[in-house]
Amino acid sequence: MNDLHNRPLAAEGLISYRAKGRYGYIMIGAKDNADALSEAKRSTDNPTDLEVWDGEKYIPVTDKSN
Repeated sequence: MNDLHNRPLAAEGLISYRAKGRYGYIMIGAKDNADALSEAKRSTDNPTDLEVWDGEKYIPVTDKSN
């Protein structure tokens, strides 16, 4: 199965995130939520639905996560 958007893809030492972009998911490796949002903004003007890998699946980022 090649569902890369459903797996963690961050390099070692970073946390896996994803955000919905214009053409699908933007896969992100970042230090924290703010860093992930900043990286997502490099790829699209208005990234939405930022999610973080919790060890089993991607979950929505909240103010309490990370």
